[in-house]
Amino acid sequence: MSIWDNEQKLLKKALQAGLVAAGIGMFAVNSAAAGPMGLKPASPQPTAGSLSSGLAVQYYGVKLDSIDQFLEWMEYDKGKSGTPIPMLNYQVGQGNVLTTTTNDLVGADITGFINFETSGTYTIMVHSNDGVQVNIGGVMVYEDPEVHGDRFSDEIKLEISEPGWYPVRVLYFEKKNSSTLELYWDPPGSGEIDYVPATAFGHRGK
Repeated sequence: MSIWDNEQKLLKKALQAGLVAAGIGMFAVNSAAAGPMGLKPASPQPTAGSLSSGLAVQYYGVKLDSIDQFLEWMEYDKGKSGTPIPMLNYQVGQGNVLTTTTNDLVGADITGFINFETSGTYTIMVHSNDGVQVNIGGVMVYEDPEVHGDRFSDEIKLEISEPGWYPVRVLYFEKKNSSTLELYWDPPGSGEIDYVPATAFGHRGK
């Protein structure tokens, strides 16, 4: 069985059970597990053709231990624009972090939009190494803010009452050694969890 097959199996078990397997050291406690409310779509909605594919990103070359540290650092450093991120499906071990050409000491401020095509309950899960904070529709839906090895979030329920594009911002940093940043979803009526596809992401700009 491949690593991917094993991850899929664990994720499906978590979704079917409606809880996270305890005691195996793979999952992080998620304060938003009960389902963040009040997500707001972008207003006005982006027009057809106004978005480029993927997510925009500002990179910072800095040694970090927490998301709070990262936020403080960004008050004094504007960072550098990076190659847009097509989708959040990075589990690269000791390879280059996201779309950078470096494998350590990276902070990433990732912004853009995510498209929820239908109303209903979306289940998302985050897989990260190191710190991460995920904001959707103006709400922080998940945070695992400090240095840690690869681990999954709990399942996170998003109640989408109005289909459309929602602003998304992901703060992420990798300190050293391996890096992982993955975002999964199970849309309404799907019953299958998989990466949020590239077609669901967009950003303004080139």
